[in-house]
Amino acid sequence: MSGRGLRWRQNVSSLVMHLDLLLKLPPDEVLFDFLAQCGLTLHAVDDASDGNVYEKLRIAIAIELAPEPIRDAVVASLRDVALLADAEGLVALRTVSKRAPGRVNPLHLADAPAQCALWMYLRHRDLFDAALRLRGLRAEFRAPLSLEPVRAPLAAPDDLVVNSVRLCEATLLDETTGGEIAVRAPACDPSVSVLDLLSAWMPIENPMQQDRFRVVAATLGIELYPEPGQPSGRSVTLTLKRRGGGNLEAFDARTRSRLEAWLNHWRLQPSPHSGPFPTSL
Repeated sequence: MSGRGLRWRQNVSSLVMHLDLLLKLPPDEVLFDFLAQCGLTLHAVDDASDGNVYEKLRIAIAIELAPEPIRDAVVASLRDVALLADAEGLVALRTVSKRAPGRVNPLHLADAPAQCALWMYLRHRDLFDAALRLRGLRAEFRAPLSLEPVRAPLAAPDDLVVNSVRLCEATLLDETTGGEIAVRAPACDPSVSVLDLLSAWMPIENPMQQDRFRVVAATLGIELYPEPGQPSGRSVTLTLKRRGGGNLEAFDARTRSRLEAWLNHWRLQPSPHSGPFPTSL
């Protein structure tokens, strides 16, 4: 089976796992706001005479057909919401609401756990996270990355091991249509940015000049100087996605710590590491 076919099956399986949650959620303003936050813009249809069955099916199909970064974001967020979409989760949400007077009236949290969990996840994320901690649970951390800095060439960080940094590929999302365009830079010319190429190829209708386009994924090539006693330096390929993910977790802890420091230097993500760079990768 091809890698693409395997990814398709994995994505379908992941969505099916949380389809029961999706079926419990009415296709109302809260659900559409939630999807929009994940990057999927849908609008309600007027006819609800079928008991919303058609609407829910339409939404499920739209999620599955969405570009990979958006689909991953929806499924991952549904996974988080599902952690509190039961009776115990509703009790936890009511408890933390009582502890934060003036924020949410616990009486307004009706006996609809899935709906309340989604609403709190969307409108009061800090209270949602507090309810997770109360139950001894923890959602996977996927803070959205701001990949907009890759529009300009990335300067090498203040780290003596870095020889050069180049943007190898960038994926742009049309937030109106959901379409994507991926552009690669030639391997033979590390000084050329893929966004420079895009400007050269499309000088008049350059999507980067339109506000509805955003960078949702990027691949960086980082060349390192040789270590003592080594004839050549090694290369690091770093893949980033706006909604979290990429290959950062594939590196060992020391390398990952250093990469996170570099990402913080480039303002591509907030980093908890504020100390000096590690001495070696």
